[in-house]
Amino acid sequence: MEIKNISQNKFSSLIKDFNFDSAILPLGSIEQHGDHLPFSTDTLIVEHISNIVSIKSKAFLLPSIFYGVSYEHEPLFNVSIDYNILVDFISCICQSLSMHGIKRIYVINGHHGNIGLLQYVGQNLLSKYAMNSDFFYFINYWQMLETGFDHAGEVETSIMMALHPNLVRMDLAQTGLDIKGQESESLFKLGTNMSINNPAGFVKFTKNGIWGNPFNADAMEGKKMLSQVIEKILSLIIDPKYK
Repeated sequence: MEIKNISQNKFSSLIKDFNFDSAILPLGSIEQHGDHLPFSTDTLIVEHISNIVSIKSKAFLLPSIFYGVSYEHEPLFNVSIDYNILVDFISCICQSLSMHGIKRIYVINGHHGNIGLLQYVGQNLLSKYAMNSDFFYFINYWQMLETGFDHAGEVETSIMMALHPNLVRMDLAQTGLDIKGQESESLFKLGTNMSINNPAGFVKFTKNGIWGNPFNADAMEGKKMLSQVIEKILSLIIDPKYK
């Protein structure tokens, strides 16, 4: 139920008569994804996931937030918002929803650089609005995947092939940083975690802004990944521990 398309009467009825008490907020980014994927890749993926999750869980679907914290992609293209602004922005959305009968919100996050700010939204809600910790939850969709995640590599390219094949330009694709199978893989990942989200940190390691190999991408695998993610998120949302 896309909240932007309903009226006051419909909203009130859903809250009162049909026990709609949750909302889904897709959070993405506008940032480079190589030459073969669009800037909006993260947002397009979580929009699709959020739409299906909202339908199956009977939750309101909020308009997406297209902007995130993406300074790590400098000097390649990104439109970034200061994390304090986004913490306050999401907190204001939560506070408004709470005043109108919504009991919890699930942010479905599509961008790794947003994790830091999302960790502080709950604290902000408590200190500014005295809202309980059982109102706000966030889910990083890639953590629902059984395969390792990447950036404009096999995973994201497969998913975009499944969702928006017209936006995928494999004739422009390049191989990026790919450490799968290397003996030092685990240690290297630990090392990159120390500074990869610093301004220009991502490009420092990947050189061309791509993590992974998009030439291994497959649309059918992308559909399987999406089904897997949606199934796991739904399992989380209906778990009574989060009610």
